[in-house]
Amino acid sequence: MKLPTWLALSALLMSSVAVQAQDYTIKVASSTANDVIQVWMDAFKAGIEAQSAGRIVVELYPANQLGQVPATIEGVSFGTIEVTVPASGFFIPMDSRFEVLDVPSLFSDMDHAARVLADPEVVERISTYGNDRGLVPIAVFPHSPMGVLTINGVPTMESLTGQRIRAVGPTALHIEPLTSLGALPTAMPLGEVMPAMQNKMVDGLMAGVSVFPSLRFYDIAKDITLLPNSYAFAAAVASQDFLARLDDELGAMVRQEALNATAVANQWNVEAVSKAMATWRENGGTVVSWTAEEDQSYLANIEAHLPKILESNPALGPEIDFMREAAARLAQ
Repeated sequence: MKLPTWLALSALLMSSVAVQAQDYTIKVASSTANDVIQVWMDAFKAGIEAQSAGRIVVELYPANQLGQVPATIEGVSFGTIEVTVPASGFFIPMDSRFEVLDVPSLFSDMDHAARVLADPEVVERISTYGNDRGLVPIAVFPHSPMGVLTINGVPTMESLTGQRIRAVGPTALHIEPLTSLGALPTAMPLGEVMPAMQNKMVDGLMAGVSVFPSLRFYDIAKDITLLPNSYAFAAAVASQDFLARLDDELGAMVRQEALNATAVANQWNVEAVSKAMATWRENGGTVVSWTAEEDQSYLANIEAHLPKILESNPALGPEIDFMREAAARLAQ
């Protein structure tokens, strides 16, 4: 039956509006699941889709669904993936300034770190990292305290000797202090670590402690050792090419929703780390701390290597100075 002309035109108009309603898709990738990164992703999706009135649809791909971390960073750099949210250390090969986030003792605790990284001056400065490689950081937030987990455990600093440990990144800051303590550090995507431990290719890994229970590392190792004044950070980094395609209003909205999602994630994370450690213990794991003397020795070892590290990464010095000033300004 032939539709009346007015009804046919109405159907055509509605079809045109439906087609035009979604102008962009943001694919968001991460290597983890069921953690603060997932919370950030969920909040980012909700905010973007609500504030854009459907013009932007956000698709979430946690747990390495779009590939391991190096592949997703490459995808963002080339514009085939819009956003990736791994540990910040994986961006260091793209811009050595990212390494500032891995310097211990910048922040007194997780709340202090969250305040500093939400400060407008800090947000603006970090947003310039990686721009010449097609990257634009839109949010950085604390993931959890750093810990080391190995099959045989690290009950003392001395027991690092001879253990093959997946370090957070392949830079001097991660490699040289561990090497000087007798460890055998190696860089490896997080998604490859568990099979590598099962196959005895590595003994364990350094990571934010919330990662261990969420990825069920308690099935192969039991003892987490907390590292002093050290925190893991997640960095949400967007494709510069994608952001350039947005008009000013949508571009500003994406950046603002990234920060809004960070506030949601930080609030959720207040209790999440404690719950993660409870889950770890419920599954037979333990959480170990070194003595105060060992903690000081560990930090002094890193500090002793800083001059050499700064020689290999001269861009790091100004970033450390800037971050220390911001941290002091926002200390309570």
